[in-house]
Amino acid sequence: MPKVRKGDVIWVEPKLVCEVEFVEWTHDGRLRAPSYQGLREDKPAEEVRREEPVADRVVKGERELKFSNLDKVFFPKEHITKGDLIEYYRAVASTLVPHLKDRPFTMVRWPDGIEAGRFFQKDAPSHMPDWIPTFRTLVSTRESPRKQKWVNFPLVNDELALLWMVNMGCIDMNAWYSRVDKADRPDFVLFDLDPSPDVGFKEAVQVALLVKQALDAFGLVGFPKTSSGRGMHVLVPVERRYTFDDTRRFAEIVAGAIARTHRGLATTEWSKSKRRGVLIDANQNGEGKTIASVYSVRPRPGAPVSTPLRWEEVDEDLDPLAFTMEVVLERLRKHGDLFEGVLTTKQRLTDALKALGG
Repeated sequence: MPKVRKGDVIWVEPKLVCEVEFVEWTHDGRLRAPSYQGLREDKPAEEVRREEPVADRVVKGERELKFSNLDKVFFPKEHITKGDLIEYYRAVASTLVPHLKDRPFTMVRWPDGIEAGRFFQKDAPSHMPDWIPTFRTLVSTRESPRKQKWVNFPLVNDELALLWMVNMGCIDMNAWYSRVDKADRPDFVLFDLDPSPDVGFKEAVQVALLVKQALDAFGLVGFPKTSSGRGMHVLVPVERRYTFDDTRRFAEIVAGAIARTHRGLATTEWSKSKRRGVLIDANQNGEGKTIASVYSVRPRPGAPVSTPLRWEEVDEDLDPLAFTMEVVLERLRKHGDLFEGVLTTKQRLTDALKALGG
């Protein structure tokens, strides 16, 4: 390149995206043997980032994890591959793993991406590495009549276990509300806000703020997060002294009070044919129930991430689909873990249950 005086350089805003094939990046950050392939009108310029090759293995001490099918596309419209998911989860592992640690984990596997179907796998597969611990417990089946069977649940206690799950096709990370040392004592109450077809995310935001008002009245702190493209979760961390019946009863009473005073906006009606408004689903508080963990990529178009929020962000302008993997990584760098309080805050429900007559 000829020498150019600094004062003659004019910087422009990137507005066009072109596709270029090339051999490699040079040591000084240039493209070797580039070949122009044409403009890309399907991709905004602000989403373009430099792609780095994904390592095909990770070694931690004597443990080695080899990845497979890194180029397999899991989100066709966005062209997000398994390798992209692995790189995202590697980046968030130190923040995400504490939220999964020692919680029985259910594998929800999408081996061929979100358009090819899923299957659930509670029992640890026989080929799972022996360095991933398990928790053996009795669970009730969904058969009629219900039966009990022993299940060996995996425990995602470190980065390598997390990445093994992603390599097995787990897009989001689903774990219990309780930990194995006190499996019958949840760490939090969940308010699961699920909009009916007649409403949308804006109404879910309104109901989340009503939940916050109720919690404020009892001096309790809740932590909001997006759940997918439509719903929201509010987690209320509690001391590990309460049963799942206690947490479900608390959620039921609060949900019922909101539904009665805001008919048409909030509901506790479980039947989909009768439901109108945003369901506050207290029944999700139960032993063996799972929640898609914070920082999980959801298997939905757009690959939204279940993202922790500050309450001041929870307004009708909030767009859950805006929380992509790149956005969440930037939020982590800027704000840290906004859900850290879920791990450290210990609250009592006793006074609230007494006041509510529960």
